[in-house]
Amino acid sequence: MILMLMGIAAGAQTFRFGTATNPQGETIEVDRYGFIINGQRQIPVMGEMHYARVPQREWRREIRKMKAGGVTILSTYCFWIHHEEQEGEWNWTGNRSLRRFLQVCAEEDMHVVLRVGPFCHGEVYQGGFPTWLVERAQSDPKHYRLRSLAPGFMEATRRLFRNIYVQAEDLLWKDGGPIIGLQLENECRGPWDYYMALKQMAIEVGFDLPFYTRTGWPKLNGTETFGEMLPLYGDYADGFWDRSLRDMPGEYPKAFVMKDTRLSAVIATEALGNHQDTRMETAEKTYPYLTCELGGGMMTSYHRRIHMSGREAFAMAICKLGSGSNLPGYYMYHGGTNPYHPDHTMGETQQSVVTNYNDMPLMSYDFQCPLARWDSPNPQPTTRHAGYTSFWPTGATNSPPWASTPCLPTMPAADALSSTTTTYACSTTRAPHGCAPWPCPGAGPR
Repeated sequence: MILMLMGIAAGAQTFRFGTATNPQGETIEVDRYGFIINGQRQIPVMGEMHYARVPQREWRREIRKMKAGGVTILSTYCFWIHHEEQEGEWNWTGNRSLRRFLQVCAEEDMHVVLRVGPFCHGEVYQGGFPTWLVERAQSDPKHYRLRSLAPGFMEATRRLFRNIYVQAEDLLWKDGGPIIGLQLENECRGPWDYYMALKQMAIEVGFDLPFYTRTGWPKLNGTETFGEMLPLYGDYADGFWDRSLRDMPGEYPKAFVMKDTRLSAVIATEALGNHQDTRMETAEKTYPYLTCELGGGMMTSYHRRIHMSGREAFAMAICKLGSGSNLPGYYMYHGGTNPYHPDHTMGETQQSVVTNYNDMPLMSYDFQCPLARWDSPNPQPTTRHAGYTSFWPTGATNSPPWASTPCLPTMPAADALSSTTTTYACSTTRAPHGCAPWPCPGAGPR
């Protein structure tokens, strides 16, 4: 059908991606150091915005704002529950019109990475799983166990991928469209066979793209096949999910030092614990160091009400660049509002079966990120990204200067630790009340 071997190898191993050239002859390739665009090494900037959380009439204006801030790739979740609330009844209209959103991105020359799940989270009700699917998994786990190779679940996921592809058809990079990458699942330990089944399914429905990704955390159970998906990483200055009520507890300050590991110990601490293994395997270092979730802000939860200063994101990105990363990816870059549902909140809640660790705002998903939901920028350094090119001379085709220096000194970023967050805690902390754990062992918020 398509694929497979991309022309640029990582050492002796090759990435197994799709078509890297569009009809205009432009190319997007990846090697062990980062992106090679039209034969030149570049450091793109990725920012997250969720189309279904922003009014359609505002999409073009907000995408232009992101471009003005230096964002060159827009990443977005396709939340299953936003499109198939009732089984077999698909909604791709209004703010949920993925196709129209992609057309606007194409018209504004904004590249897109789709994060298609099937599990997404993004502080959405049940992680994005529709209630009918969750109920099916409860009544018939043999055939519908969530985030597994169970035949009923995989067939439902195939229908999801097929419907997403119908919206994206003719808008892939190979067609001259804006879609350059696809993220599969989210914060899942595997098994690897599950990841590969999702990738094969996406390819079969038509997603022939320059690269495929997964979140690089938590660490996989078992061994992966090299080159199938790029692991992308993240870090945060503070997290609404933490059970502590102190400012930046545990290892959050380490987001502001340069280090030789890509793994963060602070994401999803309520599910993964406070002592996560951040050691890197040799094979993991053979991939380029790319990020998709550098905290562009932070949500507040019922028990942990964080106020961000607005200075965290850029300092964190500089530390990741200094540690060898060649893709700063912000989550979120643009805030939003949850769609209305008459029966329940569309945000995360402890009352649901899935993703039930935290109670989130019913409607707001502002995230205190660079572009606020309410039509104004937050006090964030949104326009400094042009300076990233100075790390890598324009037109350079050789490896980056730090490629031969895998272990970097630990060095605080100037003024970073002085911009700590303030947590406003309520009088009582609501902890999970006997709810079921995440369906994917070790998965956590996002």
